[in-house]
Amino acid sequence: MRTPRKLLGCVAAIALIGALTAGGSVPAATAGSAQASRAAAGVNIRNFAFHPGTLKIARGTKVVFSNTSGVVHTATHAGVFDTGRIKPGTSASVRFTQRGAFPYHCKIHSFMHGKIVVG
Repeated sequence: MRTPRKLLGCVAAIALIGALTAGGSVPAATAGSAQASRAAAGVNIRNFAFHPGTLKIARGTKVVFSNTSGVVHTATHAGVFDTGRIKPGTSASVRFTQRGAFPYHCKIHSFMHGKIVVG
């Protein structure tokens, strides 16, 4: 039985996509948390929440807080870091140079909480 070339091409493309995406995923330690590489990591602000809720990073990592919502937010840990007001469609970054757990919140919407864990 001969297999049509188009079918073989589709199977090869699906296998390639699977191989590429499997190696690029970020392992999650627990639901709602993620680990990131040393160079840079990201927190997305949307639907009045920080995603992921907990981000585990290496010391020296820069975290970019990106606001994809329609309103202004902040990411603040009093005395340690404060992104200032992040307008919709913009971002602010913070480099974490000390080990520890850094819970943070939005100063405008006090119910919004997240945590950066620096290992």
